[in-house]
Amino acid sequence: MANRNIQLLIRLLVILVPTYTVAYITNAMIYTMPMLAACTLLAANLFNDDETEIRVDEDGSDGSDGGDLDG
Repeated sequence: MANRNIQLLIRLLVILVPTYTVAYITNAMIYTMPMLAACTLLAANLFNDDETEIRVDEDGSDGSDGGDLDG
């Protein structure tokens, strides 16, 4: 649990520090949105999350398309 909190803190710092630095230096919000997007992509890929599971919706496994609207 502590490891995940440290990873979260690092991700937040990677996103917030450059974004607020750009906002403070430029005094314009137009430059912060691309910086926010870039830092979010970077922070999302910082760590190898083997704990992430692939979720698949299994509701439609009976073979029908499930969308018969004609009655």
